[in-house]
Amino acid sequence: MKRSLFAMGGLSSLTMPLLTLFTTVLNSLLLNHLISIPLVDAAFVPSTTSFSDRRSNAVTERTLKRMQRKCALLRNSSLSDSDTDNDEGTKQPHIVILGGGFGGINTALNLPTLPWSDTNKSEYCMRPKITLIDKSERFVFLPLLYELCMEDASLDEVAPTFKSLLKNGQMPTIPGLPSLSGLINTDGKKEAGNEISFIQAKVEGVDVQNQQVVISPTSSSTPETIDYDALVIATGAEISLDGIPGASNFALPFYTVDQCLELKRRLALLDACLDEKSKNGDSQTVNIVVVGGGYSGVELALNLVDRFGHSDSDVQVTLVHRGKQVLEYATEHNRMAGIDRLSSAGVNLMTSTSIVEATQFENDDGSTEMSPLESQRCIVKLRTLANSTVSTDGETITSLDTHLLLWTAGATPTSSLNRGIRNSILPRDVMGRILTSPTLNVPEYPNVFAIGDCSRPKKTPYPGTAQVAIQMATVAAWNVYATLANEKNSGRNSPNNGSLKLWPFTYLSLGEMMTLGRNDATISTLGGIEIEGPGASWVRRLIYAVRMPTARQRLSAAVDGTARKLARGALGVEERKSKPVDWK
Repeated sequence: MKRSLFAMGGLSSLTMPLLTLFTTVLNSLLLNHLISIPLVDAAFVPSTTSFSDRRSNAVTERTLKRMQRKCALLRNSSLSDSDTDNDEGTKQPHIVILGGGFGGINTALNLPTLPWSDTNKSEYCMRPKITLIDKSERFVFLPLLYELCMEDASLDEVAPTFKSLLKNGQMPTIPGLPSLSGLINTDGKKEAGNEISFIQAKVEGVDVQNQQVVISPTSSSTPETIDYDALVIATGAEISLDGIPGASNFALPFYTVDQCLELKRRLALLDACLDEKSKNGDSQTVNIVVVGGGYSGVELALNLVDRFGHSDSDVQVTLVHRGKQVLEYATEHNRMAGIDRLSSAGVNLMTSTSIVEATQFENDDGSTEMSPLESQRCIVKLRTLANSTVSTDGETITSLDTHLLLWTAGATPTSSLNRGIRNSILPRDVMGRILTSPTLNVPEYPNVFAIGDCSRPKKTPYPGTAQVAIQMATVAAWNVYATLANEKNSGRNSPNNGSLKLWPFTYLSLGEMMTLGRNDATISTLGGIEIEGPGASWVRRLIYAVRMPTARQRLSAAVDGTARKLARGALGVEERKSKPVDWK
């Protein structure tokens, strides 16, 4: 049975100098990304430029230079406030962001980098107050939630608090490295007048006609009302178990930090159960069922197999997917790599199969007293279509004794957890996504924006990925700025009246990455580069480190991730020894 690597002791004296050298080199490489980030960087361009003609380099260069000149002009003008005699209006604009996922947090961090005026006497918009509202205390970097569960990443790396991401302050001191405070651009949050606050609260409703948001803060039992001048809705999607009888009682979704920690607790109970079975000579198999054959389901199933290592005779992981094949929307390379790993890992794959219901497991002796693990044990009823042995109506109904039922399928904006956002008159499609224009705002309410999984700016929805949300966030930040600036100058004799253009959003897929186990991954990039195996696992971890929201988190993630991988290699970890499965 595998145990925590770091519970086995620290790094050896031989490993520490190598680790210090490696992290120093890694840190120096990352500084090129962290120091002197331009006002509008290249991350903006892929979101707003069409690449269908494959002339991306030329278009990117021209667009970036044009936007940098525009922003430089705006910033210079905003600094010349003493030359303007305008005294009308003294209210500081308030931008409210609902949801702290990839879209919400990146919008909040992008907004301060725009050329706001430090006073209200300029024709350009006054530097706003920015409020981020989320029901959770922590931002979750979802692609690394598996590493957190398997103790291959720290809580602060995968799920830092919003306050730590948004606060002003010094860079952390890393043992063995010189202090980086003052050298690294901390994402613009040190500028005078910049104000970003975080409120942990549940959203009860949005009154777009009166430009107000109703919330229930966790620190108070009394609902509060917050006024806004611009609203960005980035509440994402939540896993819904409402449609399957018994699922909400027994299934554990894998989407939040709390759910990740609960899974760790249940896995620890499974460890104790397996140890007890081993002592008693019990040969009964422990079944773990993962529902959903998308990226999350495949990654979770393979990480579970890796965790239990060579005890495959005691633990059987089953992946249930209602579609005809897993990873339907992945690239061909990643899909085939995922299917190959599932087979070699011994995962029991059931496609064209749906969960009908989950019911309580009953002991043979009829006793009602159950251990914490047995209380979550259930009988899962499965419906399989077009199987080799079918009933008269074309389907087979089977039952599976399940010790652990994990759910990764069915994320939707209409989940009961997002009920407050639906309490508004904003237009929606049948899936609950807010209908927006290509500029990501609602046509009827141009100061209301929606991004990420909860939005639909075109007829065919964009993929529900972090990549889409991050690109949308940069466009939304600029369009919020342009909307407020144009509104301030409407009806005035201003040379820039109405000149700030809102940018339409165009998505550019930069590729995709998947973890296939503790030291295994697969990557497909925009340029056609395809890699897999241990090397891809290293590249994936470093790319995710660079994609963290702030410089502080990027540095911490790069150092911590590198240290854990080096420690695993120094201590030695057994490879997976599960038996291949012939699905045919």
